[in-house]
Amino acid sequence: MTRRSAETDVQAVPVRRARRSDGSPGQRTAARQVELMGDGGSAAATARRRLRRSLPLLMGAVVLAVIVLLNLLPGAEEDDRPLSPGNPSPEGARAVAEVLAAEGVDVVRVDSYEDALGELDAGPATLFLNDTRQYLSATQVAELAGSSDRAVLAAPGARQLTALEDEFTLLGPAPLDFGDVPAQAAECSDDDATAAGSLSVTGTVYSGDVECFPTAVDGPPGGAGDDSGPTTGGLYTTSSDGAVAVLGAPSVLSNGSITEEGNAALALRALGSAPTLVWYEPTGADVVSSGEGIDPRTLLPPWVDPLLVWLLVCAGLAMAWKARRLGPLAVEPLPVVVRAAETAEGRARLYQDSRSVAHAAATLRAAALTRMARRLRVDRSAPAGEILDAAARHSGRPRLELEQRLLHHTPTTDRELVLWAQEILDLEKEIRS
Repeated sequence: MTRRSAETDVQAVPVRRARRSDGSPGQRTAARQVELMGDGGSAAATARRRLRRSLPLLMGAVVLAVIVLLNLLPGAEEDDRPLSPGNPSPEGARAVAEVLAAEGVDVVRVDSYEDALGELDAGPATLFLNDTRQYLSATQVAELAGSSDRAVLAAPGARQLTALEDEFTLLGPAPLDFGDVPAQAAECSDDDATAAGSLSVTGTVYSGDVECFPTAVDGPPGGAGDDSGPTTGGLYTTSSDGAVAVLGAPSVLSNGSITEEGNAALALRALGSAPTLVWYEPTGADVVSSGEGIDPRTLLPPWVDPLLVWLLVCAGLAMAWKARRLGPLAVEPLPVVVRAAETAEGRARLYQDSRSVAHAAATLRAAALTRMARRLRVDRSAPAGEILDAAARHSGRPRLELEQRLLHHTPTTDRELVLWAQEILDLEKEIRS
């Protein structure tokens, strides 16, 4: 059956059915009742189907809304920040703050840079700076240290040490020990460290004028690229006059480890040397534009990182679930008839856009040999040499000329391709004549 006859038969079917339905009113009513609109389903069925399709998106939106709502709701007033003087958990430092207060030290907790400067300018005071997320710039840290009688910096960053009058260098984290942390002896001339005797915690190693509790770290000072071997620094480093102290092991102040070894002695002596202790924990509101390259991730709340990991996992699962799975090709007839001239023109434009002159020449050569073989009654599977022999006999041209122009010559530009194609066309006309 041809395409035209099939289309005629398909169009004739509804015509015959329409004529049959013109018989009686009952038949016309039944025909109208059989007619369906849309996909033939009810509105409720369509709504249920669409709801099932969008159920994963709705569940994800609900979970995200719950997470945002829980973070926006006001939580309990309980202090849970590490090394906070009001935190009673093992990670807090409430025990040290209460002991210092019992010994007559006024522990003043501030939450802003201006309040810290105001308390330090009010009288003799010791500053304890616990900037775990490195909100403050080097200039701010230096100004705070200059305004205080003694400044104790809890594991500051390398950037924050650059503006201090005394030279401190961050060497790197102390080697991890998965067993019991060995006690580190003071081995320095600082009175506070000597009174403590030893520490039972680890942390970050610094270099300075006075290095206490020496610890070896891998790599050279300052992170240089040479291979100078291990470098030794201190977990507690002070300036020559003791006005600035860098506490690389701030966990000695925590409630969970304050009673071990000489942790309590070092904490009480380092923080209780003045009548007032300003306990300063900076926040994102203290960040200033200083051009020091502050990491913008420190401005985000702590729950952002686990939320991003969770979203990444969900995105991976969604891609694995909804990604298109390539299967075997489905062959089906084209809905329309494409003329050969349009196909040839489209393929020629593709060759022209991709500058495939050699490929287009190879296609023209193969098509010309096929047409010449059919005209000269040579088997199409015959080699090109036999086709050229027959063409030379029929056209009277030398075989060497035909072989040179048809087989060995390959155009390199569009102009050469056009001229070469015209020569092949003239040769085919000679054979047909």
